[in-house]
Amino acid sequence: MMNTCPCVSAANYQGCCSPLHLGVCKATSPEQLMRSRYSAFVKDDIEYIYATHSPSTRHEISIESISQWNQQCQWLGLDIKSTREQDDIGYVEFIAWYKQNNQLMFHHEISRFEKREIDDVFLKRLNTQQDNKAWYFIDATYPENKVKLPLRNDSCVCGSNKKFKKCCGK
Repeated sequence: MMNTCPCVSAANYQGCCSPLHLGVCKATSPEQLMRSRYSAFVKDDIEYIYATHSPSTRHEISIESISQWNQQCQWLGLDIKSTREQDDIGYVEFIAWYKQNNQLMFHHEISRFEKREIDDVFLKRLNTQQDNKAWYFIDATYPENKVKLPLRNDSCVCGSNKKFKKCCGK
């Protein structure tokens, strides 16, 4: 059975986000980095999330705080809403679905990314260095529009193609 990548790309994990997590290659776009960061949450690869956080804002987070929050979450699915990229700045709007304390939750944000010189923290994760720049997550804004929670007969947020009530809505 194919080990589908958590980033909901429909590819298998070994050919999608795993090479990024293992340092075999770097993300080539903000969307690819965002998907790989989501997969890192699912796979509990907190050090990848930390390493791909921009050095300019990394001081605002810690591996411990990310790990503590992630331990409370059961990740269910990812929905990419939009992406845009210009020069060395990119944006990805997404909704990540998860359960916390057995309650369906979502994280809706517009992530901002930058392509910049590779720093020592990220360099330690790379097994190869194709060039001296990499995409990093900088920060996020949170849209004020309301996300519609799935109804019982809606498709499940995890992408299983089952009805919500028969899958994550149980």
